[in-house]
Amino acid sequence: MQTQTRTLVTTDQEMERQQLIDALGIQFDPTTVVRLIGVLNPLPPKDLVSYLQILDVVKGFYVEGQDFIIIFQGTTDQLNIFINEAPHQIGAERRPFLIGAPIQDETQLHNRYLQLRREIARQYFFETAAGLRMMLPDTQQDTPLTLPSYSEVKKALDGVDLATFSAWLSQQFEAMKRANASDLLARQFALVVLLVLSDRLTAFDNKSAVITMINHATDVSEIKAQLQRVAKLAAQQGNQQFSRNVVAMRHIIQTRYSEQLSLAMVASELHLNAVYLGQLFKQEVGRSFAQFLNDYRVDVAVDLLRDSDQDIGQIAETVGYQNSSYFYKLFKKQTGMSPGDYRKAGVLSSC
Repeated sequence: MQTQTRTLVTTDQEMERQQLIDALGIQFDPTTVVRLIGVLNPLPPKDLVSYLQILDVVKGFYVEGQDFIIIFQGTTDQLNIFINEAPHQIGAERRPFLIGAPIQDETQLHNRYLQLRREIARQYFFETAAGLRMMLPDTQQDTPLTLPSYSEVKKALDGVDLATFSAWLSQQFEAMKRANASDLLARQFALVVLLVLSDRLTAFDNKSAVITMINHATDVSEIKAQLQRVAKLAAQQGNQQFSRNVVAMRHIIQTRYSEQLSLAMVASELHLNAVYLGQLFKQEVGRSFAQFLNDYRVDVAVDLLRDSDQDIGQIAETVGYQNSSYFYKLFKKQTGMSPGDYRKAGVLSSC
């Protein structure tokens, strides 16, 4: 039965699907509702198995990793009884109990399964320890949650101390959790925070490693801990006071980043030796002129991908790159995502 259930929800083959529906005794009719239910890591699992095996409303179940995937068919009253009488260890007070949206016909089974898997992953990522969640039907949507821009995050963190930063960061992730944000949007938000923090650092050798960690973290605590370490490093380095020439160079980059800037061009404008100016810039800023220029252009592109309708090629030109492939490579190195993936994940609603 477990093998049949697993195959039914994971297959998209119509003939095989119908045979499995008949074998499990599932009927799609107006009197009862078919749903997929996920139970996260029930302890001990044998108690849940014993409970599921005696119920007619449970048409099938199987274990996926540490979680249970259940096919339920019954009325609303039967669903409430099913939840309320479940072993206490896996009830709403102790373990997340995820109830999928109604399934109208067999063609929706696979998509409902994928939806449930995404929600299970989200619950683990945001470290939900308890509670009952009803998934939204296709006809309902939460208000879309929009990713804050680089400029908004930079403004929010301006002058913020380490303790305040930690509290602010926790509040942001908690708000995402309440709004049913995906783990992808939370990771994307963390990358924007990292970009803002890294701009404050004159020495930051492991930025790529932090980006990789954010994109592969199993839960939000890992991401918060890493960002807090970067914030602590920024606080230790303090506010850098730049010399007059370096201030002028930064101003040129921040106001003329769309131009074909080079160190030699800027040095000529400032009537200074290019080698001397490059060494001075790297000594004070912690990055070469070219690195700072590329980083700033990517920061601007982050906002354009969120706030404009320009295609990626146009955005590349807007921030100063004639070669879209080179822009793509730099953007992915800086954020861990391609520009297209970043834009797609920028505004996400709940499952």
